[in-house]
Amino acid sequence: MIPEPFSSARILIVDDEPAMVRLLEQLLSHAGYTNLLGVTDSRTVVQCCDDFLPDLIVLDLRMPLLDGVEVLKRLKQRRAELYLPVLVLTADVSRESKRAALEAGASDFVTKPFEQTELLLRVRNLIEMRFLHRDLRRQNQTLEGQVQERSHQLLEAEKLATMGNLLAGVAHELNSPLSVILGQVGLFATTGGDAVARSRIQDIGEAAERCVRIVRSFLTMARRHPPERGHVSLNHLLRDAVELLAFELRIANVEMEFDLEKSLPLIWADGHQLKQVVVNLVTNARQAIQDAPPPRRLSLVTRYEAANRLVRIEVADSGPGIPPEILGRVFDPFFTTKPEGEGTGLGLALVRGIVEGHGGTITVESRPGDGTRFVIELPLGTPPDASDEPDAAEAVMPVPGKAILVVDDEPAVAALLAEALSRDGYKVDMAANGAVALRMLGARSYDLIISDSGMPVLSGPELYREVEQREPHLTRRFVFVTGDILNPRTRAFLARTGAPQLEKPFTVESVKRVVRRALLAQ
Repeated sequence: MIPEPFSSARILIVDDEPAMVRLLEQLLSHAGYTNLLGVTDSRTVVQCCDDFLPDLIVLDLRMPLLDGVEVLKRLKQRRAELYLPVLVLTADVSRESKRAALEAGASDFVTKPFEQTELLLRVRNLIEMRFLHRDLRRQNQTLEGQVQERSHQLLEAEKLATMGNLLAGVAHELNSPLSVILGQVGLFATTGGDAVARSRIQDIGEAAERCVRIVRSFLTMARRHPPERGHVSLNHLLRDAVELLAFELRIANVEMEFDLEKSLPLIWADGHQLKQVVVNLVTNARQAIQDAPPPRRLSLVTRYEAANRLVRIEVADSGPGIPPEILGRVFDPFFTTKPEGEGTGLGLALVRGIVEGHGGTITVESRPGDGTRFVIELPLGTPPDASDEPDAAEAVMPVPGKAILVVDDEPAVAALLAEALSRDGYKVDMAANGAVALRMLGARSYDLIISDSGMPVLSGPELYREVEQREPHLTRRFVFVTGDILNPRTRAFLARTGAPQLEKPFTVESVKRVVRRALLAQ
C-alpha cells in the first residue's frame, strides 16, 4: 500500500477503451489511491483538468478524435505554472512517437502491455515529485506574498534579516488563536457529542494542525524553529531524491555518479526537508548542464568525519560554473539568474534555511568552465532523551488539590487554560497581566504560576524578576507560555531561568503534561 499522504492524490485516467479505464481504476484503487476519474473521450480532458484538478494524468497516446500528443499540447499552457506530471501509456515504442510525446510535455512512459509493479512505481514516483514541487511552490509563494511589498529597496544584507523578522511576526500573531482552536478541539473531544459533531470537530482540528505546520514552515524559512526530526539515512535519502528526478536526468543525458560512504551513520534530522534540499540542488545542477556539451556529469558524495561528528554531502556538476561576480549572492533571497517567470530566487535561500535549521552549513565552490560543487555539513544530532518523550498515562494524571495562577493578557487563551486545568481538579485564578498577578500573589499563595511571556503593563520576564526580588522561592513555580521564542532577549531570559516552557500553539494534552511535571519537580 502507498504512504498515507499519497492516497489523497487525484489521478485522471484517459483512454478510449472503457475496459482499460476500468482496469487502471481497479489497479490504482487496490494500491490505495482513492481519488480517481476515468474518461474515454479525449476531447474532454482540458475541461476535466479544470474541474478535477488532478495531481497526475495517465494518458493513452493513440486515441481517435484527439490523440495523446494533441492532448499534451493543449494541456501544456495550463501546466506551465505548476508541475503536473503526465504518464503516457503507449504500444508504440518508436523513437519518433516518444520524441513527439516528450516535446509535447510527457513526463514518463509505460509500454503496453504493462507490468503492474512498474506502472505503480512510476505513478508513485511522479506523484511524490508533484507533491515536492507543490510544497516548494507553496513555501515560495507564501514567502513572496509576505515580503514582496518591502523587498525588500533594501540592501541585499537587509533582505534576509527583514524576511526573517516578518515571517516570525506573522507566526507569532497566529500562535495564540491557533492555541485557542487546538485547545477547544481538545476540550470538546473529552465531552463527547454525536457522530456528526465529532466529525466536524476533527475536521477543525486537522485544519488547525495544518496551519501549525505552515507556521513552522515560516519559522524554518527564518531559520528560527527546530525541524521535526527522526533517524535519517542520508545515503537512502539521496538515492530516493535522485530517483524522483531520474526521468528528467535521463532525458537530459546526465550521467549520475554516486560515491556514498558505506559506514555513514544515521543522523537526527527532518528527512522530508533534507529531501527538498537534495531535489533542489540536483534540479539546479541538471538545469546548469543540460545545454553543456557531453559528457554531462552529476555526482553525489557522502562522507563521515568522526572527529567532528559531522556528515558531509557534496553535489557537483560538470556545467559551465558560476561567474565570480555572482558566486557570493547565490543564497540571497530573490536573487536569480533565470529568465523572468522561471524562478523566484528563493530556492537556494530555502535550502540554506533548512540546512542551518539543522545546525549545519552549506557552501558553494565554482570556477567558470569547471563546474559547481555545493558542500553541506550536518551534525549527527542527538535524539531527545526517552524521559522527554510524551507519556500517555502521564498526560491524564493531574496532581490533585493544587492552586494555579494563569497570567495572560489574551482572554481567550487565559480562559482556555483555566477551563482545561479546572476540569482536572486544579483551583485556577486568572490575571490579565503581570501587575495584576503581583497583587494576587500578595493576597494568597499558589502552587504554580503559568505566565505568558509577552504582555502589556508588566510582561512575563518582568513579573519573574519582581517575584525573584520579593519572594525568590516562588521562581521555582513558574511555567512560561511563549510565542516569542524568536526574540533574542526572550530566549536568553528563558535559558537563564531554566523554567519549563509551553510553546504556542499548544494542545490541552501538552498543557496537562507540562503542569504535571512542573508540580512534581517542586
